This record gives sequence, structure tokens and C-alpha cells, in this order.
Amino acid sequence: MANADFSQNRNQTPGGFDAGSYREAKAAQTASPRLTPAQQKLAGLEQALPAALQSQAAAIALCVVILLAAFFGFGGAKLKAKASEAAQWYTAGVSADGGYSLNDELTTRANTAANIITTGSNTLGADNAEVLAAQDALTVFQNDLDGVNAGKTRLHALYEDNAALGAAIDQLYAKLQEQAADPMKMGAVQGQYGQFNSAATIIGNLTYNEQVSEYQKDTGGFPASVLKSLFGVKEVEPFA
Repeated sequence: MANADFSQNRNQTPGGFDAGSYREAKAAQTASPRLTPAQQKLAGLEQALPAALQSQAAAIALCVVILLAAFFGFGGAKLKAKASEAAQWYTAGVSADGGYSLNDELTTRANTAANIITTGSNTLGADNAEVLAAQDALTVFQNDLDGVNAGKTRLHALYEDNAALGAAIDQLYAKLQEQAADPMKMGAVQGQYGQFNSAATIIGNLTYNEQVSEYQKDTGGFPASVLKSLFGVKEVEPFA
């Protein structure tokens, strides 16, 4: 009986597997690159999506959403910083105004008006019509000035009060001139009246309203208007 040749069978692996090819496949699996933390997060978000959305388009959309979120976060912080600066213009003044501020000049108007009213009361009597009208106008003005400083009163109300106070003080001063021996030489009250009107002139020349107008233009469109609502940024009012 001839001897059988089993050399080919000894070189074959039962079941059709080749040990060498199996080891190569395993090595290829372990050699895959590691994901960065950002890629891992994106991969996790992608896995959480429904199967129908796990596509390249969905991944791009997800990246756009993340970029928009980053944009809105940066824009919000920038807007808040700009709004904080604008909110200081009323008390600290605009840089172009050389140290003058709306609050300071309105306070000067209140203080000098009070001095003129005191002189009027001493000269004309406390029950004089011009004195009473000026005192009423000053009371309203001072209340709204305090309200604006406390954030409880709109600046427009103070603007109207300022005009009413100016008219009342003008009438009172004119009445004092009638009683004066020389209307051009009225002592201390003349100086107070001069300061009262000087403050009005300064207010009229301030660039506050122009700055507020520019700020409103910059923050009135999209996306700034949306961010103002999202971040609770208060509006800055003109003095008008």
C-alpha cells in the first residue's frame, strides 16, 4: 500500500482560518488613532442622535450650532461690557465732553434754583405766586432727579421737568428784577441765576444724546437686539 502524502493537510488550518491573517487583522484594530476630547464629545452627541440623523450633514449642522453658541456667548459678553460703559455716561459723562456730565449739571440746576427761590421768598414773601410756582417746579424736578439716579424714573420725565423748572425760575428772577433798585446789580442771586443758566447751556452742548443715538444704532439690529433680551441689558435713554 502506497504511503499517503499528508503534507498539504498539515499546512492548512481547520475551519479555513489562517493564524497569520488573524493576527494582522487584530493588529490593525488596535492601531486606530485616539480621538481628541472635542472629537469624543461630538462622537457622543452623534451616537445620541436618531439613526436617520447620523450623517455628514447632521454632523455639519451640529458643528454650526456649537459655533453659533460660541458666537452668542462672546457677543453677549461684549454687549454687556458696552452697555455697562453706556450706562455710566449719565453720571460720569462722555469722554468727548471733557469731564462734564448730565447728572452734575442737572444737580447744579437744582441747587442754584433752590438758592434763587430762597432769595425770592425772603424778598417777595413765601406766598408770592412766582415763588410758589418755582418751588413746585423744583420739588417735581428734585423728585424725578432722585428717581433717575435710583433707576426708578425715566430720563424723559426729568427732561420735561428741567424745561418747566427753567421757565419758573426765569419768571421768578424777572419778578426779583422788578423789585431791585438796579436790575443789573442784584448781588448773590444774580450769580446763582448765572450758574443756573450756564448749566443749561452746558447740557445743551453735551454729546450725551449723540453717543446714546450711536449706541442704539449699534445695538438695535440683529443679533445685538436678541442678545440684549437674552442677557437682560437695559436700554440707555437719551435726554429728550
